[in-house]
Amino acid sequence: GSFLMGTVSHTPDEKPVHTVEFTNSFLIGRYEVTYDEFDLFSTKTKRRLIEDIDDIRGSLPARDVQWFQAVTYCNWLSKEHGFTPCYNSRGTIYYPEADGYRLPTEAEWEYAARGGPLSQGFIFAGSNDVETVAWYGSSADKVRSVGQKLPNELGLYDMSGNVWEWCYDWYGTTYYAESENYN
Repeated sequence: GSFLMGTVSHTPDEKPVHTVEFTNSFLIGRYEVTYDEFDLFSTKTKRRLIEDIDDIRGSLPARDVQWFQAVTYCNWLSKEHGFTPCYNSRGTIYYPEADGYRLPTEAEWEYAARGGPLSQGFIFAGSNDVETVAWYGSSADKVRSVGQKLPNELGLYDMSGNVWEWCYDWYGTTYYAESENYN
């Protein structure tokens, strides 16, 4: 399918609005990756645990994860579940034919956040009332455990607020203007 990516009412780096067509289907996690999940990866692969400034871990979304750590986690999780990893060992080459876990593209993430084919056109991921779906403003002064707010139309939590998620694409102020119209 396809959708209109971008916005006319937010920051300039989310413009112009343009049609993106998906050539393949994809799955996306219901929750952000938690410390519990990332700590298991770190322990099993003998990596140092990522630091948390509050020293609280558990079901909080893992933060301060570097991009290369994220793709390495995806490859490890793929192997753990018997799938073919999507990245080479350095995380620099993506293999689209692989069936393993991977980071979503910016277009995939935005499509999922908006509710995909079930989208009701909400301003925020799952509602026009930011209070019901996101930690923001003074409530965003600390990271919260995943899944405490309402999900969006696809059953995905924390797509508006809490912490930022990694995507496979690299950030650029003119990315939306220069990106391909297929994904």
